Amino acid sequence: MNLLVDIDTSPELNAIIIDGGSLIFPSVDDDPDHHRTFDAHIIYCQNGYVEVGTEEDPYKSKLTITMHGKKYDPYVPTYGNKVIGIRWASIDIHGVPRTPTWTSLETTAFAGETTITLIEPVDW
Repeated sequence: MNLLVDIDTSPELNAIIIDGGSLIFPSVDDDPDHHRTFDAHIIYCQNGYVEVGTEEDPYKSKLTITMHGKKYDPYVPTYGNKVIGIRWASIDIHGVPRTPTWTSLETTAFAGETTITLIEPVDW
């Protein structure tokens, strides 16, 4: 079974179990500001794949996946709870390329500080 998530807001789902199928999040290519949200306690994929864009066709809009749970909630053995578990499967997450992909601290960040200062790259 394949699940194509093309809704803008999901309910808070207890578990998504994929065995031999796929969980695919298609982007809205003509609207880079389009935002989807997906809420779940457990996402578990075995013998299949989870896809949020590919290297050839990256995800072009916005997606927030929120995993819900508390310490003693039900869990998937070996993986735990509040998890995206992948077993004999693959997960592809590719967004549009962004540059630069890193920066440096302008000043030292000391323990307990609530702000940091970054060097702003010239490419931005």
